[in-house]
Amino acid sequence: MKIRFGNIADAMVGTKEIEVQGNNLRQIFESVSQMLKKRVELLVDEKEESVYLLTEKDGKLVKNWVVVLCDGVNILDCDPNLLRSEQMTIFVPVSGG
Repeated sequence: MKIRFGNIADAMVGTKEIEVQGNNLRQIFESVSQMLKKRVELLVDEKEESVYLLTEKDGKLVKNWVVVLCDGVNILDCDPNLLRSEQMTIFVPVSGG
C-alpha cells in the first residue's frame, strides 16, 4: 500500500510518501514505524468519529487529528482490520478565513 502524507502530516512523520505491506492498520503502521525508525500510529475512534495520527517526537507521542482516505473513502467508512486499499492519504484538515 502506498501512503501519502499531505500538508502538515508530512512534517510530522518526516516523509511525503512511503510504500508498506499489511492488511490492517496495526500491520501497516508497524511497517511505517520500522521504515521511519520512529513510532507512528493511527488511532481510529469510532465512537467520536475521529482519527488521530500519533507520532514520536523527542521521546513523546504527539497526537494530531487527521483525515484518512483509503482509495478516496474515509477510513471511518472502512473496516480497519481488513484494508485492501492501494493508496492511503493522510492529511491535517485546514481551514481559514
